[in-house]
Amino acid sequence: MLIVIFFTFVKMKLIGDRVSYKVHEDYSTIVISTNIDKWKETLLLTWLVGWTICGSVFFYFLFVGDFVKEEKLMLLVMCIFWLFFEIRIGKVYLWRKSGMEFIKIDKDIMTIKRSIKGFGKAIPYQLGRIKNVQGLELNPKGFSKSMNDSFWVIGQGTVRFFYNEKEVRFGAQLAAKDAEKLARAVKKFVREYAQKSSDYLAAVQKEVSANSANESN
Repeated sequence: MLIVIFFTFVKMKLIGDRVSYKVHEDYSTIVISTNIDKWKETLLLTWLVGWTICGSVFFYFLFVGDFVKEEKLMLLVMCIFWLFFEIRIGKVYLWRKSGMEFIKIDKDIMTIKRSIKGFGKAIPYQLGRIKNVQGLELNPKGFSKSMNDSFWVIGQGTVRFFYNEKEVRFGAQLAAKDAEKLARAVKKFVREYAQKSSDYLAAVQKEVSANSANESN
């Protein structure tokens, strides 16, 4: 909630159809929107409501219906199957309705948070360990590309970097050109803030050395 209020009063600069950023005094922020067309959002909601009604019928007959043991077991399997997709569809709908990817970069760390209505875990990454920030482009004719771009899934990140030799992805379902722009922006911010951190440490070390020299004299 605080994130939403914050960005209501802060003017962001666009670097893509769904990506915006703001440079503050001591840090920079990037927001990746998850918005889709209204008709797609309505279709998702209709799907969710219909699926919920189906599940309610399944559970009603599971507890009230007069079935033999084998039939109840089959109905229980159907209920488990229903619950799995109910959670997935519900999560996707909330993601499309109120979700965002929020990135903050300062002189020490970059944090990435997948947020739904302000809720979500912010994961920190030390700038000095972030390597090879780059945009990813899936095969445009491949099945994985088609599925990743579908509005009924959250999708994989289209920008990656390596942190302690492990791949980290963010920027779900961005177009290739927007992923490249985002990768360049993140790389630029990481380099600039890492340099500020190095300059700060160098200045502190110089001051400590000077104080030590004065005390010796």
